[in-house]
Formats: sequence, structure tokens, C-alpha cells
Amino acid sequence: MLLPILLLAAAGFTVLTTEFIIVGLLPGIARDLQVSDSQAGLLVTLFAFTVACCGPFLTAWCARFDRKRLFIGILLVFAASNALAAVASNIYVMGLARLIPALGLPVFWALASETAVDIVGPAYAGRAIAKISFGVVCATVFGIPVGTLIGDALGWRAAFAVLAVLALAKALLLYGYLPRTPRQTPASS
Repeated sequence: MLLPILLLAAAGFTVLTTEFIIVGLLPGIARDLQVSDSQAGLLVTLFAFTVACCGPFLTAWCARFDRKRLFIGILLVFAASNALAAVASNIYVMGLARLIPALGLPVFWALASETAVDIVGPAYAGRAIAKISFGVVCATVFGIPVGTLIGDALGWRAAFAVLAVLALAKALLLYGYLPRTPRQTPASS
């Protein structure tokens, strides 16, 4: 059952890279979309504010859905939003491209560890969660700098296009290899 855990970690890599890659791309985004650096910086604030405000509610609501479909759906949303960011014609379209994945990020992270434990069982829970968390480390150490290098070499739109392709590929891999786990139902009172 190692492959599904590694795929969730790889998906987490893409999700977290999508969140933070924008920081290294802000000057190019501001220049191309003809806004100030501080206005472009609001895209970071928009993402963080959306995660903080909507995350707990969306996670609680989404916890009742089939995890495999949920994770695939979230990655497809990330693919679409990164593709939208890659072709954004103005700051408003870019804002929409940042708002949409911000809704899925907390749901992914909150449910990925629980799903990993469901896959491997309680005896290997710590190892599974550590592997999922490794996606965060890889995104921070590898994904964000490489994304910024892609943005510097090929333009910021290329960095988002690469993320769109990665998210789509990981959605397809999860479709093929992530087992279905029991759906969690809220406890009845």
C-alpha cells in the first residue's frame, strides 16, 4: 500500500507548490498584468484569507464524500485553476485563478492524512502521515524554487502551465491507484 501513500504525497507537493509558487513570480505577474507589486501581492493575501476563512467549513462539509473522488476532484480543480492562471489576462482573472484552489487546499490537507491512515491501518499510521508530510517538505525545498526558476527562464505563465499538467497527471494517477476508503459519516447524537 506504499504507492497510494506516495501518490497522495506527490499530490500534496503539487497542492502546496501551487499555494506558494506565486511569491517568486509576483514581479513578472505585476509587470504583465500592469498592476503594482503590492496589488499583485494581494493575490497571496487572497489565497491565505480564503484558506483561513473557508477551510474549516469546507473540510467539515467535504469529509462525508468519497475520498478518492474528492482528491481527484480537488486535483482537477487545481489543474483548471493553474491553467486559468497561465492565461490570465488581468488581475481579476488571476484573482479567480487563486481563489478557486484556495478552497480545495485545506480540504486536501485535512483529509489526506486521515485517508493515509485508513489505507495502511493504525499500526502504520505514523509512517503514512510522515510520508504525506514529505510532500510539504519537497514542495518547499524543491517545488517552489524550481517553479521560480521556470518562471524566470520561460515566464511566470509557464510555471503555472507546468503545475496544471502536474495536477492533471496526479489526478489520473490517483484515479488508477488510490483505493477507495470508507466514507466518514458524522457521529449521530
